[in-house]
Amino acid sequence: MKKFALTSIIGVALATSALSQGLVNFSGGLTAATRMSTNAVVGGAATGVTGASGAVTGLGIYYYALFASAANTQVGSTSSGISGINSNYVFDNASGWTLVGIGTNNASAGRMQPSTQGTTSAGQGPLNGDNSLTVQGIAGAATAHMVIVGWYSTGIGSTLQSLISWYDSGALGGWIGQSGVATVTLGDGAGVGTPNPLGTSAGQVGGIMMGLTPVPEPATMVLAGLGGLSLLALRRKK
Repeated sequence: MKKFALTSIIGVALATSALSQGLVNFSGGLTAATRMSTNAVVGGAATGVTGASGAVTGLGIYYYALFASAANTQVGSTSSGISGINSNYVFDNASGWTLVGIGTNNASAGRMQPSTQGTTSAGQGPLNGDNSLTVQGIAGAATAHMVIVGWYSTGIGSTLQSLISWYDSGALGGWIGQSGVATVTLGDGAGVGTPNPLGTSAGQVGGIMMGLTPVPEPATMVLAGLGGLSLLALRRKK
């Protein structure tokens, strides 16, 4: 009897603990205002949505990382969306931000859906049964600030860590962007509904524009190659 009572208490405690974490939905593109887009030239405006005619198409080639904070209302020095090379990406201003999960594009142009959840790039796991994500460290019914980083995976990779490595190595010839900061009340699995940071209502943000980063000029590539040959020649002489 005591063993049964103890097991019941532990089960209730675990369930309460799980419910105490906030919940969020993570999808975009149902309306034109929340579609994901890219540009064609460095620093240029969006020229089309992802997966549309004339854009790069295919399932699972654009990825999106969702971050949450209980206190931060901006990333670096801005609360607005950014694209291309910029000093305000959340992975370079990570203090106070926690990874919630990863999403990817689906078959419809400009749209995305969640795929995994977890607080680290390597520690991603399945979504909740209703396809929501658990926001670790922020309680249900509490306010959370959220931001999304999106990127085109070819030449970069499909994980957050591969994106960070690409960006830290020069971020050449790829597409990357970040949403503005959304502010939502997290779901609690009971009376408070589960929100989505992407949308057109108060506190939500629209889609992400992923901007092209510079491609090395041919002359720069030649100089880099000559520099490498010079180093090899010096090593051989030694």
